[in-house]
Amino acid sequence: MPALKNFKHDQDEDGELPCLITGEEENLKELLSNVKVDGGVNMVSTDKVSRVNFQQENEELESINESFKIPVTIITGYLGSGKSTLLEMIALKGSDKKIAVILNEFGESSEIEKAMTIRNGSAAYEEWLDLGNGCLCCSLQNIGVKAIENMIKRSPGKIDYILLETSGIADPAPIAKMFWQDEGLNSSVYIDGIITVLDSEHILRCLEDSPDSQWHGENVAAGDGLTIAHFQLAMADRILINKFDKIEHDSGRIKLLEDKVRSINAEAPIFFTKYGELGLDNLLDLHAYDSKDVLSLQLKTKPAIHDHRMTTVTLDFRPLTDKNEYETFMRKFIQPLLWKSFGASQESLFRSGRMQEDNWEIQRTKGLILIHSDDTKRFDVKILQGVRDTYDVFPGELSPKMTSCKLVLIGKYLGKEDLESLLKESIK
Repeated sequence: MPALKNFKHDQDEDGELPCLITGEEENLKELLSNVKVDGGVNMVSTDKVSRVNFQQENEELESINESFKIPVTIITGYLGSGKSTLLEMIALKGSDKKIAVILNEFGESSEIEKAMTIRNGSAAYEEWLDLGNGCLCCSLQNIGVKAIENMIKRSPGKIDYILLETSGIADPAPIAKMFWQDEGLNSSVYIDGIITVLDSEHILRCLEDSPDSQWHGENVAAGDGLTIAHFQLAMADRILINKFDKIEHDSGRIKLLEDKVRSINAEAPIFFTKYGELGLDNLLDLHAYDSKDVLSLQLKTKPAIHDHRMTTVTLDFRPLTDKNEYETFMRKFIQPLLWKSFGASQESLFRSGRMQEDNWEIQRTKGLILIHSDDTKRFDVKILQGVRDTYDVFPGELSPKMTSCKLVLIGKYLGKEDLESLLKESIK
């Protein structure tokens, strides 16, 4: 609501002005008690002044929010992988940033996972707790953008980066979509990336075909032979294979583990860590949902292991001829893939091959799209970012190395041949 700029007296709002007085009236104090005198120019009530000040303060806060948005990085991974240890290390290292750590209490394991709440005894807390080194911590039962925005408003100037630790059994995609979609509503926060922490000793077992055989129980089963670990890996923008000291002398296991992780997510950088020890430059300011991440897309070496349940498919194809072909590409290729749940995909979309069945799904999409242009530039550049059925396209910067379109799709039961066939139909 715009601030009230008119300070002039208004009879409906401020009441009647007292009549001309001589100064000798018996009720002189009563006559003047309800008006504010400012040199004879304006006379308004105290309530009106308070309302104006409140509106102006809100305008200033909205202006600050529009010019400065706080990045949110999501920390995900199974119980025992070392998420809380990683957050402890970040707090101990300190930073030039004022970092807020939010613990999402969810599920039966929350009391075990929220190790940092020990600093405040056994009780959960919904206000910031000072961790030292410029870091703050809080605990929320239900994570929501509005709740976080309200906490930021109650701590003005104290936060410029947020790390959100999810429950071990949480699928990070809905949380990422929540922040990403809210960014378009002038939110004061935005999604910066997802860090997935793995237990190097047990992650292979977590990815087995029979999730009910795991010590985590049936809660981690996600259907179609998949576990929550598959989805946490698929959504990762950074992968930390933690507790590396447990396997560092077993080169065969290290290679097997890396190949297995790469078979699911071939794009995210992998770091082998001990006790979550890693430089902050690899954890903060990831820019995984803007153009900086996509502009550096490279075709990775094919992994030695293939997991058809959750895998990465990379497509490299020619630049699009014009705007019309770009629109056809979006309508006939991108939308049928990402909007499957909304009926965009026809039954005959994949007539043969692995994706003919109905259980395939795109989890994460990254794309660099080049379109021939008529102006002085050789190409118009568009960046595509997507999380499941939500995607966004925005302009990118052209560089000399850009000669073809690149598209990375991470999802379940994907077939590269099927996707290539559909692509050829959309850009004949």
